[in-house]
Order: sequence, then structure tokens, then C-alpha cells
Amino acid sequence: MLPFAAPATAQDYTLPPTFGVVTIATGFLPDPNWISVLAGGMNRGEYSDDSTGARCVGYFADAPDFRLHYEAGDQYPLAIYVDSREDTVLLVNTPDGAWHCNDDMMALNPGIEFDTPLSGQYDIWVGTFAPTDGEYPPATLAFTEVGAFMTTDFTVAFFGEDDRVEVEAETAPWNMIGFVDLDEASCTGALVGPSTVLTAAHCIANEGLVNYQPQAFYAGFDRGGYVASSEITGYHVPAGWLNGEEPGTDFAFLFLADPIGEDLGWMSVGPFAPGDVAELEAGGGPQILQAGYSYDQQGVLTGHIGCPFVGIGEPNELYHECDTLQGDSGSPLFVDTGSGFRVVGVESHSRPGERGPYNLNVAMYTEDVVAEMAALGLPTSN
Repeated sequence: MLPFAAPATAQDYTLPPTFGVVTIATGFLPDPNWISVLAGGMNRGEYSDDSTGARCVGYFADAPDFRLHYEAGDQYPLAIYVDSREDTVLLVNTPDGAWHCNDDMMALNPGIEFDTPLSGQYDIWVGTFAPTDGEYPPATLAFTEVGAFMTTDFTVAFFGEDDRVEVEAETAPWNMIGFVDLDEASCTGALVGPSTVLTAAHCIANEGLVNYQPQAFYAGFDRGGYVASSEITGYHVPAGWLNGEEPGTDFAFLFLADPIGEDLGWMSVGPFAPGDVAELEAGGGPQILQAGYSYDQQGVLTGHIGCPFVGIGEPNELYHECDTLQGDSGSPLFVDTGSGFRVVGVESHSRPGERGPYNLNVAMYTEDVVAEMAALGLPTSN
């Protein structure tokens, strides 16, 4: 029997993905990286895997369900798999243009493993084996370097328990936080002026190169809606980050075409008030809040209210136990001053294994952020 080839008019990887985009590099954490999607579509597709020749038949959407931008290393394989109560089919178009598919790897759940994965864009469809008559079953899409269908312990990333909650994105202070749309990725940012957004430098530049061009900022973004938006007309990344990713410099400013902060308000920027750090170390002090767009809850603004404080380190680092994942990069750690809200940290990264069973979550402390704003002539208070 001749193998099935991908029809020229079938699944279209030039269309924008329905459930989002994520950019990850080898060694990513947490692993597996989970995404919630709805499976299936109206179009029946017949494929054969370009590597194995395995035949797959399923019902798919035209547009990809998800898009992965992956930076491969030379040590780990990459696996993509689906977990669902329905009989699902996995279809992937890889950076070299090849098509790969699988129906059943673990019971009725499909998975595809790449022993020597390529860097680049992976367009992914989660189909169903049978037509669904317009009912699209929920499914979990996962990326991993430790093997398909291996379990992950999110207690490491969440310090024992996930304390995130959905927040009311249309009301203050949450409406001052928004979705940073980049050309091939996304991050979180916060209004710190009428037309200035504070985010993480690594959202834009890595290893001295600008990898991702900022496109737009959507304040109070939630499930496709938002309270205000603006195109991004420019940005500033500290020289210390561009010239060797100097510790403590993982922050950046985005400049908006429209002063949407005049209507929404914005957060001031500054370190903790005198005496706050000592009180926090003693178990008191101001309540720390955080909110962002975690990768596992695409398009939903979730927050951690009352993040545990760990400490202040050098250079310019704030250690904390806010429950954050990829996508939360650039999100603000902030406090209520009584007369407004002040950003005290910008979420940067996690360091596995530095605190026993838990990660060390690192935000950029805002002392150096304030200094950079002063050098640029940007006000730090409203």
C-alpha cells in the first residue's frame, strides 16, 4: 500500500495558532511543559510520518493548535505528546518542513519523539480519530526532554502547592499588567508610565542579539479581550545585558505609541521602603503581589497574592516564592503603598536545586531599575 502524503490544501502552518505560542530552549523547566488545548476539527486528514512511514488518520483544524519555537542542544531528545480521555491523533510539522504523526503511543494517547531535534518552529495539531460533530474534547499537549508520558513534579516549581488564582484583569491594579506580544514569543509587562512598560530583557535579547521584536502591549489581557492596547514603537535593553548578560540587568523598557496609562494608571518603581526587608525576613512586612501569563494557562492573567519573601541578593536580585512559570517573565512583583502600587521586582528566572527540593526564583530588584530610568529621563513615580 502506498503511504499517504500530506494534502497540499490540508493543515496550513502559515495560519496563526489557535491556542498560543511558546519559546523554550533545551534544559527548560518545568519539564514536561504543559498546554491545555481543545482537540479535533472539521477536516479529515490522512498522513504518513516522513521518518517512520506510520500512517495516521484524524480530524484536524486548518490552523495549528499550537506553535513551539525550540532551541535545541546536543544532549537531549525532544518528545511531544498528548494526554486526553478521547482518542486523539498528533500531527507535527517540523523546522525542516517534514510531517510527523502518531495515533497511539500510550494507550489511545499519541506521542512523537525526536532523538536529534532541530532548532526552529514546530507547528502542532491535536486531532481526533473520530469526527466530533462540533464538540471539541479537552486535551493536554506536552513537551519534554525526559521522555514521553513521564510525570512531572510541579511542587518543585510551586514550592509545594500552586497558589495562583485568576485575577480580575479589567480592574486595578491588574489592568496595569498586560500581555507583551513579540513576533515569535510573548512575555508579561507592567505599565510604569503613561506609555512605558517594564518587562524582562531576555524577552527581547539573548547572547547580545535582539531575537524577538516587540509588537504590541495588551493591558488587562484575558482570554482574548483586553482593557486597552497599543503598538510598541521602541524599546531599551540595558547595555549590561546586551554586553554579556550581566547579572542584575535582566529588565527592559517598552515604549508605546499611545499613552494608555493616562486612563488606566500605572505603577511606580522603587525598592522596598526602609525597614521593609527586615520585617519581611522576620515574617512580616508588606504583602508582595505578582501576576502574569503562565504558559500552562494561555491567555489568562493569574496572580499570586502574598508571595513568600526569601531575600535580597547581589547583584540586584530579589529572591521569592511567587508561583511563576514560563510566560511570567517580565511580570511585576509589587506592593500596595496605600496611595498606589510600587514595582519592587521584575520576574527573571529560576535556578533549580539551590534550595533543597525547590527552585530559587529570581526577580530583578528595582534599585538598578530606578537608576536606569533616571539615566533615560523616565519618572519612577506617578
